[in-house]
Amino acid sequence: MDSLARGFAEVDKTDDPHSFIKCLNLIHSLPFFQEWKSHSYQLLNLSPGDSVLEIGCGNGRDIYKIAELVGKNGTSIGVDISTFMLRSARNFNKTKPVNPDFILCDGQYLPFPESTFHAVRSERVLQHTHFPFSVVKEMARVTRPHGSVVTFEPDWGTLTLWPGDREICRKILNFWCDNIPSGHVGRSLYPAFSDAGLKNISVQPVTLTITDLALIKKMFDLETTFSLAIKQGIVSSDDIMHWENTLSEADKTGKVFSSLTFFLVKGEKSLFMLNPVSL
Repeated sequence: MDSLARGFAEVDKTDDPHSFIKCLNLIHSLPFFQEWKSHSYQLLNLSPGDSVLEIGCGNGRDIYKIAELVGKNGTSIGVDISTFMLRSARNFNKTKPVNPDFILCDGQYLPFPESTFHAVRSERVLQHTHFPFSVVKEMARVTRPHGSVVTFEPDWGTLTLWPGDREICRKILNFWCDNIPSGHVGRSLYPAFSDAGLKNISVQPVTLTITDLALIKKMFDLETTFSLAIKQGIVSSDDIMHWENTLSEADKTGKVFSSLTFFLVKGEKSLFMLNPVSL
């Protein structure tokens, strides 16, 4: 049984990789993500003929959009650690006027020289690595001077779900967060960008709210999370049965609520990025 919390880091090894494509498609269909994806594209400050890199491109929806900003004369590349995702990205729409290149690689070890791209972007990717600071440094390394680094990440420590017993709810939400390699990455983005030597860092927190139980279950993989939490002794089956009944009753009267805060962060690469001096 693979949860979405843990599985995105190793899609090729999961039992059902198609479930991760379904998750990505769901996210791309929601107005909240459509709006903030668009904002993140704008922060890249791209022009026709520029070069852009997407870290963790997944099924390719974002890199195709970004590729339109640099046009046929520009360079757009998506990288991912999953061959399954890259195959899906390549097959997404071969009739599009722009066709990005796709490369299998780890965001910690990008196969590009320094100062290659006008802009580098990632979205909901750093949460799935144990080394987000290292990935941000690589993003900065391959960005040209005066270029932009942009990322959009959740902080799962901000996840809320109502109603429910406070202690049981806290255990489940902490369990979900702790199964994500860097579940609290949102709050560490500013220091990660600063540590990478980026300047003019801006941080914009935005909150997703959901009031439909069916969507909450899909977004946060509740059924799998409940099953795994029971199996690992975090909560009992009776606890979950009672909570599910409580949520269902609240949903019937329009009183279910969930929220999660994301952070849209941009940094600029200065002309001279000094390496820290070792003492």
